[in-house]
Parts: sequence; C-alpha cells; structure tokens
Amino acid sequence: MKTSKRQSWDTAIKHLARHNLIKDILPPDTLKAIPSSNLSRWRNEPDDKYLHSDINLLIKQEIDLIKRMNESSKIKNINKVYFRLCDTFQEVISKVKGIKSFVNEQKELVINSIEEIKDVIPIENALKVFSISRDTYQNYKSTIIHKCKSSYFEWCSKRFPNQLLPNEVKQIKLYMTNDSIKYWSKASIYLKALRDEKIKCSFSTFYKYCRLLGYFNNTFKKKADFYNPIISSKPNELWCADVTIFKTSDNQKHHIHFLIDHYSKKILGYRIDKKSSGYAITSLLKDAYLKYKPERLQLLTDGGSENVNSLVSGFVNSEAVNMKHNIAQKDVVFSNSMVESVNKVIKHQFLYHLEITNTRSLKKILPEIINIYNTERPQMSLGGNTPFETQNNLSIQLSRYTANFKEQKQLRLLKNKNTGCSKCL
Repeated sequence: MKTSKRQSWDTAIKHLARHNLIKDILPPDTLKAIPSSNLSRWRNEPDDKYLHSDINLLIKQEIDLIKRMNESSKIKNINKVYFRLCDTFQEVISKVKGIKSFVNEQKELVINSIEEIKDVIPIENALKVFSISRDTYQNYKSTIIHKCKSSYFEWCSKRFPNQLLPNEVKQIKLYMTNDSIKYWSKASIYLKALRDEKIKCSFSTFYKYCRLLGYFNNTFKKKADFYNPIISSKPNELWCADVTIFKTSDNQKHHIHFLIDHYSKKILGYRIDKKSSGYAITSLLKDAYLKYKPERLQLLTDGGSENVNSLVSGFVNSEAVNMKHNIAQKDVVFSNSMVESVNKVIKHQFLYHLEITNTRSLKKILPEIINIYNTERPQMSLGGNTPFETQNNLSIQLSRYTANFKEQKQLRLLKNKNTGCSKCL
C-alpha cells in the first residue's frame, strides 16, 4: 500500500497561527486544508523555537496595524479622500501668484514639518505639496537647521559663500533707516549708498537684502504694458508743467505749481498758491526761459485751466520766445506722466513724512526738499545721476562704482569660507 507524502507547511503560516492572525490573512480554502491538530500545535509552540523568531514580533505589529486599518472602511475612505485633497491642494496653490514667496517667508514652518514626517512618507511627496524642489528644500534646510553664527542671518557659510558679509548687511540697514533718506525709493537709496562707496553689490542683491531685513516700503503701481511715454534727447528740449494739491496740518489746501525739464527731471521752478492759476504757470515759464534760454522748446501740459488760458498762450506765442505748447492726449498721444511722477515723489517721499503745520512752514521747507531732489537724490532712470548732474552734463557712469564688484565678490567668498562656524568649516 502506497502512503501519501507528509504535508509540510511554510514557517510563515505557523507564525500567523501563533499570533492568532491566520484567519485574517489566509483565504478560507487554504485555512480549511490545514488540520486542526496542526493549528493547535503551532499555537502552543514556544516563542523561541525558531531562530530569530523575535523578528516576527515586529511583523505582527505591522500586520496588526494593517488589520485594524482594513477592518475600518471609514479609515480607508479617509485616507483616499486625504490624498485626493492633497493632490487638489497642490494643483490649486501651484497656480497662485506669489506662492513661492509666501512659502519662502514660512520656510522654517515648512522645513520643520517635513523633517517631522520624512520617516513616514517620502520627502518628494511632501515637497510636491509645497511646490518646492529638492534643491530649494536643501537650501531652506541649511538656513533653518544648520545655522552659522558668523553670518548675519545665520546662514551656513560653507553652503552660501556668496552671501553678503555682516558689515555689508549692516551698511544696507544703516541706509534704509537713515532718517533723511529712508522714504526715498529703494533704487535711490541704493544709488546713494553706492556713490558713497559704502556698498559693493548689485541692485538686485540690495533689494533682496532689503526684503530680508523687512523693508517693504516705497511700493508703487507697475506701469501698464501699453505705457508709451514721450522721449526727449537733451535738456531744455521739452518742459512739463503741472499743479498738485498739498494740505497742511491746519487743513489748508495749497496748489504747488511745478515746471520740470523732461530730459533731466530737474525741477526748474515752483510756486505755492491758494489756487491753481495761469499766472503761476506763466511766471514759472518766464523765469526759466530767461535763465536757461532754450533755442527751441516744447511745452507739455494737461488741459487744465491753469495751463490753457490767455496768459500762458500770450507768453508762448510772443515773438520773444520760440516755444510750442502741446496739450497731453489732445495735441499729442502722450500723457503728462513724467511731471505727475515727480509730484508723487515730492509728496510721498518728502512732504507726507514731515510735520508741516501751515503755509509758512510749507514755504520754508519746500525749497530745501527741491534742492535735495535736484542735487542729492540719484535716480536709476538717469543712469544713477541726479537731475542737476543730468541737466548740466555732469553725468557719471555707474561703471565707476560697479567695476570693483568682482573684486568684492572674491573677497566675500574668501572671508565666508574662512570665518564660518565649526559646522561650516
């Protein structure tokens, strides 16, 4: 009589039986094929019967977790919905304007969160939620976790050797907090520091560090894409006139009339009156014409009554002058935006930050402001020069100050590499 071959069962099945998991894991047909005596014997086997059986305790814990999760359809659905929400959230925020800047501002929170969960889910999945690359993550990590005390912002000197030296950052801070210039545009403050030879970096770098230091002032609306201003090629070719209203602390309105050279942006003259008037504009034109004696001149104004009247036209059309008067967006397609921008500068970067109580104090302070505007405040649109320098052909090339940028960069690299903390070095 032929005897049947003895059945041998996989050790894994025996361990499932020992941990009372066999009914949860094995299919019913397989379970039926196992004799009950075998199941009873496996359940009663000692834990140390098999070599390295302690590993099975870890397996049991993992299986237990899977079991509990699978028992609950609610948990399964929650996980599915959660991942769906994460995918949707990532898709939405990736289209939000300025999201990268916002994430950058909150990088410490982002990095700490990712570091806490990186052993649970892949880092790439976490980075996808915040729409940042692996390189960006490493840079953030270096600035948040691996801090260097020798750096102004505690950035790792080894990883960021191009960062500005602490004394360079302090110079930027000094200029941005200087009471006499802190309300200027960032471009003008940068040019002032550059010309004073107190900083040696590009404007983009200066602007970046201003943001890092928390200076977000002096913001103006971006010019429209269709902005197409009039162009002049030399001083005293085109003058612009306009009037702006300024209210002193005693609630009195003052009309400030300006005459400006379009090419140099120099304020050629001004008048303060209780109301706008053709007399004020005519007076400014006469004084400037006598002083600068232009050979051939165009005057650009808007269609306001202070500009279009018998007094102004009488002077413009007189035989003593060679001048043509154009009305913005009527005689020419251009607006009078240049002089309007000067109005804004005078008010927003100077007047609004002063305590000007009455007409007398306004008349006292305005000449000082105009002198600073004309002779001390450099402008990027003028190649880093002041209106006075541009008007009088005294312009200097910015290359005079930027030529040593490469040398300063090499010095910066050397110092950062040699003065980092123990971790950096």
